[in-house]
Amino acid sequence: MSYRNGRAARPGKLLSCAAVGLALAGLGQSALAQQAAQVAQQNETVELEEIIVVGTRASLQSAIERKKRANTVVDSLVAEDVASFPDKNVGEALQRITGVQLSRAFGEGESVSIRGVEPDLNRVEINGVSILGSAGSGNRGADLRDLASELIKSIDVFKGYTADMTEGGVGGTVSIQTRRPLELKKTLFSTTISGQYLDLMDKVTPRGNITYGDKFLDDRLGVLLNATYDKVQTRGDYLRNTEWVALADFDNSPDKTRTVAGYESYATKASCNSITNATNRTNCQSQWNDLSPRIPRYSLWHRDDERITAMATLQYQVTDELDVYVDANYNQRDQFLTDYNYAVDLTAATRFTTAGAVVDENHNVIGLTTATALPTAPNTTTGAGRIFSSQMRGFDYELKSHYYTGGFNWKGDRLTASGFFNTSESTMRTDSNSVAISATIPGIRVNIGEDGVPSFIFPSGYDPSNPETYRNGGAEIQYRPEEVEVTEKNAKLDFDYSLDRWFLTTLEFGGQWRETGSLRYAGGGYVTPDRVTVPSANITSTVSLDTTNNGLKWTNARLVDFVRSTARMTPQNFYEGYKGNIGGAPNGWLAPDITKIGDWFDTSGFNHDRVRTSNGYAQIPAHDLDETISAGYAKGNFAFDLFNIPVDGNVGVRVVETKVTASGALTKNRRYVNAAGLTVTEVVGTTPISVDQKYTDTLPSLNLSFGLVPDEVIARLGYAKVMARPKPTDLIASSNSSSSSATPSCTIDDTGTDGVADTCTFGNPALKPYRADQYDVSLGWYINKDTLLSASYFYKDVKSFILARTLIRNVDIFRDGSLYDVNMPINGAGAKINGVELSAQTAFTFLPSPFDGLGVNVNYTYSTAKDVGLFNSLTGEELSFPGLSKHSYNLVAYYDKDAYNLRIAYNGRSKWLQAAAERSGNPVFRDGTGYLDAKFTYRLLDTGMSFFVEGKNLTRESERSTSGDDIRMTQLEYSGRRFFLGASYKY
Repeated sequence: MSYRNGRAARPGKLLSCAAVGLALAGLGQSALAQQAAQVAQQNETVELEEIIVVGTRASLQSAIERKKRANTVVDSLVAEDVASFPDKNVGEALQRITGVQLSRAFGEGESVSIRGVEPDLNRVEINGVSILGSAGSGNRGADLRDLASELIKSIDVFKGYTADMTEGGVGGTVSIQTRRPLELKKTLFSTTISGQYLDLMDKVTPRGNITYGDKFLDDRLGVLLNATYDKVQTRGDYLRNTEWVALADFDNSPDKTRTVAGYESYATKASCNSITNATNRTNCQSQWNDLSPRIPRYSLWHRDDERITAMATLQYQVTDELDVYVDANYNQRDQFLTDYNYAVDLTAATRFTTAGAVVDENHNVIGLTTATALPTAPNTTTGAGRIFSSQMRGFDYELKSHYYTGGFNWKGDRLTASGFFNTSESTMRTDSNSVAISATIPGIRVNIGEDGVPSFIFPSGYDPSNPETYRNGGAEIQYRPEEVEVTEKNAKLDFDYSLDRWFLTTLEFGGQWRETGSLRYAGGGYVTPDRVTVPSANITSTVSLDTTNNGLKWTNARLVDFVRSTARMTPQNFYEGYKGNIGGAPNGWLAPDITKIGDWFDTSGFNHDRVRTSNGYAQIPAHDLDETISAGYAKGNFAFDLFNIPVDGNVGVRVVETKVTASGALTKNRRYVNAAGLTVTEVVGTTPISVDQKYTDTLPSLNLSFGLVPDEVIARLGYAKVMARPKPTDLIASSNSSSSSATPSCTIDDTGTDGVADTCTFGNPALKPYRADQYDVSLGWYINKDTLLSASYFYKDVKSFILARTLIRNVDIFRDGSLYDVNMPINGAGAKINGVELSAQTAFTFLPSPFDGLGVNVNYTYSTAKDVGLFNSLTGEELSFPGLSKHSYNLVAYYDKDAYNLRIAYNGRSKWLQAAAERSGNPVFRDGTGYLDAKFTYRLLDTGMSFFVEGKNLTRESERSTSGDDIRMTQLEYSGRRFFLGASYKY
């Protein structure tokens, strides 16, 4: 396919560009050396501790200096280096760093992988304090969209590890530092106002930031205030097949499509007929079933997001040795997300006919016709009954978080001490609404075209935009409330003692204590052990023809009137501006409006009254998680000469104890044969359940730095044991659900059937954390303040990690002697990740004016993984580590001189594994992408005023996911281009 060829060609071209950048960086070195005096003069005012470093070139110099002086492997962004990037949040700034790979949502940077390790296994902190997870799912990865880049003084991405660092990052640690008021050299005032324009929305929204800082009382009291307001409108247009499933044998090929565990020895479909058990026989025959799209559909998501971030810092110099500070940070996010869906239901074999189907050589169904016979009874949801639907969902989301920190820094003659205490809380409240209309339509032709894009051909007389089409269909509304609270308390104390004895320079020691909690209430609702039904806060109301709903009888005519009254056309620019194939997708379609259903349905229960209590009974939380962590460390820093080569480094150990209590609900079911001889399953009751876990980790670390050419060519070696904790919900939540907080359940079999076990879907209370040994080797050539060439090799031996959805037989899951067959997450072992990082940056000061303002920064990362323990359920081949791209790269060119600053940045990554298994058991891969962003700033010199224009995703890139084979597209997302126009003033 042309799509595949286009994607494959991109990495090679960009890597060639990276190689050219590396060559250019080396080419100018002799000329750069001749200009050393000039460079030194230009940089006399640049200091590592400077609060605002003016100019792209100066801030890049500061980042080079941080890397050079660091005590482990680290890459940095500094001061205006963040503000000058064409990036609006921390995640989008981080993507420019070697080895960091960004995941996006609606075109915005959402989370990062470091050296191929997924976001949940990396630590993100701001001023030493954990960034709270906001989604309430039990994930540990931080949503970086909430961190405005204007707040930041510096960002360090630690890929190595030292004993004084807070544990939790197998991939690495992102350490964000904000400005401190006592560091100010003079009064600081800065404000930025801009307008944002998304070409898919055709509307301008505001963004503004203001920063003020000053010192008082003879410069002993410092105050720093920062506030950001951001009104963001983003959109995602989607072409989807959702999943690919094996429901029927369309082509009657003698070749298997896949193998099913336990039936590998059956060589022909006919040989399965020898199996007497009907279920087992069907499982055997399914090996010849072809793969067809489960729900081909079009979706349009529109997100209206309002974000407020404010930070205040007070710092007081009590004595010359002691300063104290207080930080307060407040974040609020109000979001309404609208989701329109236009879909054909192919979830069962009764929904289509195999006649006339088109199947490719890889057993993928790329053309089929849906069931042609109209149902004989109303309300039928088989065959052609209600096979087409148009839906609108509305997600009202409110997130509030606050962080309060008090700390001190004390410096004596030989002993220094620092510490802080922090309390943080994040609360989330959501209301999810849905209204759908469905139509009974026979003989819809579904074709899967180039790039896996679905298209629909409706039979004559059936127009989805005509309300009459829904006369024999149905309607349904849903309401799903949710409340989440996430908290953390954190105390940290560090001491440094200057030794200067033998080869030891300083001894560091200290401790840390953290207590975190996550409480989530979803809809609730359950049956108590004494058979009392506790109502859920969730509401589902479905229209059935010729029945009464909300006191009114729904006839065919009423259903048509409902569609006429509540439905409207979606925006008529679906996929506008996209340059690829979209098949026969319409510009827009008829969809119901959730805001207009009040006259037709009873919505009086659309509230949170039953979220925490219902009918006098307490709802059982979806999860209630508590985690207490205690840690202590000792680290020695040393320096000596080895064969006239200066060597410095550190060695240390950190000991960490983790205690976890995970609580939720357990639903018990009973399967039995009733009086009519039928096997039925009934709910016995739901009860609270809690599991505890405790473990201790000892984490040694060693970092060495060799000045092969003192202060110019530096080699580093690093070793450390690192760990990251499992999601607490994995200890208890149902493991066979796409929701990490689904209710665990167990079914007791009382049918008396031989070989049928009692079963559970549950978490795993015995899960071990992710643990790894990591090794780093790097070489950096610091040619001058502008120029760096570096190369690194890294290796991670992951001793334990977590595999999901695995059936384990005869498990004493409740530790009471009862054995169950349990679907639960388990530990894997032996995964190995290794890779190479290359980077180069320089300023072309040797060129004649005005070209001496040019500069370039390029980097490239190659990484692979093996022995991961994940396998493709279709092919049996081993899968890579989730989130890992084999190739990732950045090309950044800038011009910074006098009044002009121009920055162009390209970020690319190759194909990566998004999920080892979706609901159908197939792996999901994300295609490689390349994003081009740019920013131009014009400065009115000596006035503090500047004007800027910037653009994001200038090449109209899309995000495409597949289920292995290129034609098996699961989702193609296009989010358009974003533009910003604004002005800044700095004093």
